[in-house]
Amino acid sequence: MSAIAVLGGIAENGATAVESDPRHRGRYVPHSTDGTRRCVIVRAEGELDAAVEAEFTATLAQAMAGGAQAVVVDLRRARFLSIRVAAGLITAKRASAACDVDLRVVAGRRAVERVLEVTGIRPLFHYYPTITAALQA
Repeated sequence: MSAIAVLGGIAENGATAVESDPRHRGRYVPHSTDGTRRCVIVRAEGELDAAVEAEFTATLAQAMAGGAQAVVVDLRRARFLSIRVAAGLITAKRASAACDVDLRVVAGRRAVERVLEVTGIRPLFHYYPTITAALQA
């Protein structure tokens, strides 16, 4: 099972106000931005495969269209990333450049990082070891 959510709120210590509230974990929450950097976090959990590709792509598009200066894709809780969904990150990167949004990726798990490396996608994104680092960039 996978969950994809757009998170907002004030970013503090690598977590958002929404993310720290257990009522919102793994659920969709209204798109908003933090008060200082205007960043949006798109968090994905579980398996990112063909079954959730359209949802993931639509969520990224929604986040980029919301007026944020940066969108952070949080893949730390993703257990699997298909090559097809990873390739969608290339399309999202191009779209983000066209609308002047900085698209950032935080992966973490070796299996997800490996897919990004093998597909040649990793060099397109600056490496951020934590959400905090991605938000502060």
